[in-house]
Amino acid sequence: MAAVVTLSSHSVISAAEPAAPPIDWKKMMTIAEVKRDKDGNLLPLQSYDETIRRGMSFLLDDHLQWFKGPAESLLDEKGQTQMPWVFYSNLQQNGAPFPNSVDRFVSYPAFHHALMIRTLIDYGRHTGDKRSLAEAVKLADWEIAHSTPAVLPYGSLPWSTYEAKKPGGFRDKTGLMPDKAAIMALSYIQLHEATGEMRFLNAAEAIAKTLAARQRENGTWPFRVDPKTEQVIEEYTSSVIYAIRLFESLDKINGNDRYRANRDKTWNWLINGPIKTKEFRGFYEDIVPSKDGRTNYDCLDTIRYLLANRTDTNGYLEMAKDLNAWVEEIFLDKIKGFEPAEGIREQLQCNVVMGIHSLNWASMLLELAEATGDEKLKKRAEQTANYITYYLQPDNRIVVGFQYNQWWYSCHAGVVLYLLDFVGKD
Repeated sequence: MAAVVTLSSHSVISAAEPAAPPIDWKKMMTIAEVKRDKDGNLLPLQSYDETIRRGMSFLLDDHLQWFKGPAESLLDEKGQTQMPWVFYSNLQQNGAPFPNSVDRFVSYPAFHHALMIRTLIDYGRHTGDKRSLAEAVKLADWEIAHSTPAVLPYGSLPWSTYEAKKPGGFRDKTGLMPDKAAIMALSYIQLHEATGEMRFLNAAEAIAKTLAARQRENGTWPFRVDPKTEQVIEEYTSSVIYAIRLFESLDKINGNDRYRANRDKTWNWLINGPIKTKEFRGFYEDIVPSKDGRTNYDCLDTIRYLLANRTDTNGYLEMAKDLNAWVEEIFLDKIKGFEPAEGIREQLQCNVVMGIHSLNWASMLLELAEATGDEKLKKRAEQTANYITYYLQPDNRIVVGFQYNQWWYSCHAGVVLYLLDFVGKD
């Protein structure tokens, strides 16, 4: 996520809306006194379960009362009020939109909404709260209704960016990101499994058909592409693990190998490309192109895939360990004052430790610990999870990080999602 910069003229929320001054965000952030055990190890501020439940309460209970943007900004084309996370990716710490920010009225549906759907499903399973699954269904139905027309070359795909309630815009311009469509399709499959509703499986299948039809000979897709004209807006992305998983998932569900050749081409590119070269970049919607940029989100999911598919002879475990060593070398920070906790920075172009990315890494580290039998990895993961519990604020907001002024829905929900992997371990 990028830093706050001057707002472009076409991103206004409402011409009649007064430009309220930004708040002093540091005064709205509480850093609680650190708790430690007798050996000096970091203890959680509150249990993982309490962190999760309070964080979800912030989203499910009276959230519209916390949101301070114009009410009309939440109205869809049918005049129905949507939740703020449909049209907003970030807000000020008090629930008001930023008065002067290039992304003040921008959302990233394909990635962020998929993350939200996964979180809602898993939280509902954890607690039995039926409202959570109902919200996941509502959000997925919105995505399906607002995907690209099926007749387009890149048809039936969710838009990766919405600006001022219109598809596309901001860095995507007229385009979208095919890799984010695969991420959304995986969440549709999870929702199908949770509800039994075929429309979600059908939506995932429609995305897979488009990706298979538009797959290039080397197994990849453009990072940003116009869904109608097929003009490539940005070329390179390493984020193909989600298409691999989508193809495999649908073949397993359907009991055939329809997408096997597509899967194999993409895996061949990934295993001989980024897994070796470490050129993991081209992931975030709000970042300008850079050959020097590096990210870790899809790398961490690639590690998970390697661990899940390892055998005694295919070398995947060593590849996973090598990728994790690279992630730690490039993105890991020791957290001063919360030692021995470690944190992960989002990317080189927004080089800030964030809760979602720290827990994404820590959650993966639990899997690596299990695969290797290394208890030290498990303890490191738990220390990071303990640290992120301090991000929960008295009003149940989960902040992005202690050095970041914006509050993001994805970073709040992502902490809940990955912290669920630690429940019962604190």
